[in-house]
Amino acid sequence: MASVFIRTLLVYFMLIITLRLMGKRQIGELQLSELIVTILLSELAAIPIADKDIPLLYAIIPILLLLSLEVVLSYIVLRLPGIKTLFVGRPSIIIHKGVLNQKELERQRTGISELLCSLRQSGISDISEVEYAILEQNGRFSVFPKAENSSVTPAQMDLGVSEQGISHALILDRKIIRENLLLAGWDEERLARELSQRGLAAKDIFLLSVNDTGDITIILKEKNK
Repeated sequence: MASVFIRTLLVYFMLIITLRLMGKRQIGELQLSELIVTILLSELAAIPIADKDIPLLYAIIPILLLLSLEVVLSYIVLRLPGIKTLFVGRPSIIIHKGVLNQKELERQRTGISELLCSLRQSGISDISEVEYAILEQNGRFSVFPKAENSSVTPAQMDLGVSEQGISHALILDRKIIRENLLLAGWDEERLARELSQRGLAAKDIFLLSVNDTGDITIILKEKNK
């Protein structure tokens, strides 16, 4: 028992030192290569702890090798942009000057609902408020609102304004979201009427959303070329 206790402590402090030297961040901020190294470190550390017959060097040597590889790779990536793109990837612009790039969203295998979730987490209630949305290498969205939504606030100008609430997605990629219809106080008859007035059908819509004051945002589904 004492042997297992000592081995666990040694491996634990070895991992702490290794991760500190690698300058690791939160799991959600790890690059692909960093995440792979982190997973391998956890597996390597568990081997000598679970089986006391396995020498500690069987974990220590691979851990040091991975540390060296990560440090060398980080240096190479900084010096060679082409290698950086291969191992780290590059940012992907999903919304450019207020226009949603549906093809890029599909190429990144990201759903419109996931994008809307990220916008809400950034304090954006409606996609029409966004000037740029960039999918970073770590899988997170950087969101930049339009100037009219980010410059001078009503509170700074001492103006009274009504709350717009949040935006409810009623159609996502041609599919009607019935639970959101209820949240918005709509029904399918009203939705059909709104679409009919615009000469549209659900199959034409990539995103249709409405906020709590009734403002409607529509993005049409792009035709495959």
